This record gives sequence, structure tokens and C-alpha cells, in this order.
Amino acid sequence: MTELLTKIGFAPVAGKSSGRPAGVIVSSSVTSEAGSFEDVLKLVKNTWDDVPLVVATLLKPDMAIKSLGKDLAEVFPGKRVGFPSESRAPDILLVGLDDLRSPQTERVFQAFFR
Repeated sequence: MTELLTKIGFAPVAGKSSGRPAGVIVSSSVTSEAGSFEDVLKLVKNTWDDVPLVVATLLKPDMAIKSLGKDLAEVFPGKRVGFPSESRAPDILLVGLDDLRSPQTERVFQAFFR
């Protein structure tokens, strides 16, 4: 993820940064000192509700929606969750390992974070 972000002109920062970030990326598979995945989503909503959210996951798209969709819908009701391969831009972007290898994802990230 860092390589892709750097390639398209963003400087990844871990944790809170000063100022408004271009976007927030949350990993669905990493345990955080902030708590569970849902706890981290709530923290993001309370801190940066108006910036684009990307959820990085190791899950395949259908499993990602089944596994993460409930938490995303509870914390961000009414937000549309989608993938880089979809033609319609989502409010919350789910990105898997295969997506990071796709040139389309670069274009989606550039549009999503601007």
C-alpha cells in the first residue's frame, strides 16, 4: 500500500497526523491499541468523518462484504461500500491485495483521495 500511495504522490503517515489527511486507510486484519476493527472505524468517524476511507483487507471481495459490511454499515450508515473494479465510485473503498497490482487502482485512488 505504501508503495502505491507514494507512487501517486501521497506520503503515508501512521497514526494521527497534523492537519486534515487526504484519506484514511484502515486495515481489517491488524489489531490496534484503539481496539477492534469497529472501534477503529468509530475513531475514524469521530476524528475524520469527512475524509475518504479505504479499508485494506486480505479477504476476497465477496467475503470482505460479508465479514466487514456489518461493521461498516453500523458505523457509517448510508455510505456505499465498493471496490476499485466497480465503475461507480463508493463512499468507502475496500481494497485487497489483488487490487494493489492493478493499474486501475492507481486511477481510483487518485480520484478517491482528491
